[in-house]
Amino acid sequence: MKHLFTPGPVPVPSSVVEACAKPVLYHRSTEFRELSQRVWKGLQEVFVTTNPVLVLAGSGMTGIEACIASTVSPGDRVLVLHHGRFGERLVTINQRYGAHVIELGVAWGEEITADMVEERLSGIGNITTVWLVHSETSTGVTLPLSEITSAIQRMAPDALIMVDAVLTVAIEPVLTEEWKLDAVVSGVQKGLMCPPGLAAVAVSKRMIDRIRSVPARSYTLDLATVLKDYERGLFTWTPPVSLIAGLDVALGMILHRGLPATWADHQERASHVRMLARSRRFTEFGVGTSCGVVVLQRNNIQSVIDHLANEHNMIVSGGQDQLKGQIMRIGICGSYTTEMMNTLFHAIDAILSTENPIAPL
Repeated sequence: MKHLFTPGPVPVPSSVVEACAKPVLYHRSTEFRELSQRVWKGLQEVFVTTNPVLVLAGSGMTGIEACIASTVSPGDRVLVLHHGRFGERLVTINQRYGAHVIELGVAWGEEITADMVEERLSGIGNITTVWLVHSETSTGVTLPLSEITSAIQRMAPDALIMVDAVLTVAIEPVLTEEWKLDAVVSGVQKGLMCPPGLAAVAVSKRMIDRIRSVPARSYTLDLATVLKDYERGLFTWTPPVSLIAGLDVALGMILHRGLPATWADHQERASHVRMLARSRRFTEFGVGTSCGVVVLQRNNIQSVIDHLANEHNMIVSGGQDQLKGQIMRIGICGSYTTEMMNTLFHAIDAILSTENPIAPL
């Protein structure tokens, strides 16, 4: 059996697996409607908002595209902050829906600061929306979200603030309502400890007003329709009912533990993994601020990845695009534990001490 150490999907707790494996519910039944209400309420607590959190079938990218499709009109000026692969996708999706995209990008592994955002906004006007990735799974860099949003609110108060928080919801603080975020999007396969297949989208009152004012440009991704049915306690399309049953259990686990304790667990685990890596002469890629993934470098790093998979049945992630073959990404979010990380590094020790050792730095 293969053991995941990736930044998503993560290993799914047995109680969540059991909930997903129960007999399938009819999506218009009273039982499922009660389940839906619990999930929507639990998501509001996890996203720290009293506004709606919509659930869509699909990945986190489905939720992101739904937000763009439901708010962008051709010619809208959209500022996209990007510091990795997923931020660059935001540029592409906005452009496909006709937005005039203005970019603020840095090299992969670097951080975007509030001062950089303020400076960029000082030279442009009529921005309708700002998009950013809170934490890049491709690079392991988390941005100072509350500081950046404050800068946006000062410089472009009418712009919607839209956040890809796939690697931070239930991992690091994301205070949706307090920070006045207009859309916060996550999948369920990372901090929410579920199998992939659902997107959760928190929306503000300003976001709802925008959604309802923009003519529909898609069908299944039209959030105006989804909101209308949400207010009736329904899903617009037949949802993956078994995944929602699993999400109900996962949310209960997170909320029983408490968000502050959950965030602290991830911070401690991130620090522990970084300590284990340093002691073995790995170096961290970039500024390395994520609590959901640790991104490491070393000579012959792909050999470590391959040996873990082939000899120890342990799957870690490699680099994407220009970082392919250059980095190793270890997931530390959701259901991972310190003990699991110790086991992973014991296997790495065995790889590094073989008769044909991987060359040291």
